Amino acid sequence: MTMRAYLLEGFGARPRIADVPRPVPGEGEVLVQVRTSSVNPLDANIAGGRARRYKEYVFPAVLGTDFAGVVAETGPGVTSLAAGDRVFGLVHGNVVHGGSFAEYVAVPQDQLTAIPEAVDDQTAGALGLAGLTALSCLDAVGVGEGDSLLVVGATGGVGSYATQFATARGVRVVATARPGPEEEHVRALGAAETVDWSAGDVALTVRGRHPDGVAGVIDLIDRDSAAFTPLVVGALAAGGRTASTLRAADVEALARQGIGAVNVRPKVNPKILQRLGELAEHSLPVPPVTAVYDFDRIDAAFEALAAGSVGKLALRIGG
Repeated sequence: MTMRAYLLEGFGARPRIADVPRPVPGEGEVLVQVRTSSVNPLDANIAGGRARRYKEYVFPAVLGTDFAGVVAETGPGVTSLAAGDRVFGLVHGNVVHGGSFAEYVAVPQDQLTAIPEAVDDQTAGALGLAGLTALSCLDAVGVGEGDSLLVVGATGGVGSYATQFATARGVRVVATARPGPEEEHVRALGAAETVDWSAGDVALTVRGRHPDGVAGVIDLIDRDSAAFTPLVVGALAAGGRTASTLRAADVEALARQGIGAVNVRPKVNPKILQRLGELAEHSLPVPPVTAVYDFDRIDAAFEALAAGSVGKLALRIGG
């Protein structure tokens, strides 16, 4: 049996949709008929071959990370799910080969969970990587009701979820966004304040409004400590905490300044996916999907991502 999939046939090649053999679930795996997915910056890096520094490619490689769909078949040893169950999750690991940009994907049972009844497929399919990363960042900074949180890179997928999840906790979110569509987007998601990152020093602006500093900083943009450290030192209150998704935090150096820092690397397991599903059910009054692309237009979705799209870009793969 075959299926349609978006695959990369070698470094330097352009990904394309082609017919490939449908996967068969192995021990502890679940075969999911994919209904929806989304594109992430990680997917763009993988598609462009830029992830070869930290991932092994097995060609032809089906691309894709996020998915939501219906269980089609279970492999030996799977007892918690059955054919027909609605599920979501993400393809996670160090090998690029069997991704979710396909009509079917086979994944280990610990990389997916049931979709809450009130959550639709489009919301669930866009949730995996970005939602999990946002939740991991919030756990790392530990902010709660009444705290202020600066989210740098708030207009992207991870930033959108972080803004919403934090707002649901009663946190006052300060989001970086330019005036216009970016500001409108983060305000709709619950941001209490915005800082125009293109107009001046973000940390100085934040400190001017919050003389004692903010309780937490989530930085989704900076890639090195030369930019990250002045930002968090300038914006954080005494004893504040920060998280970087791009390994920009010099944890030991910041600790000497009284700042708790974490370079976030999300871990996938059913428990955290269940938390994510519950948040989607109760803390996403406005899901951050801003555009939906049919599978045949997946190249256009990647082009929009590269152009700096706001929010999450969803894919409609199957019915």
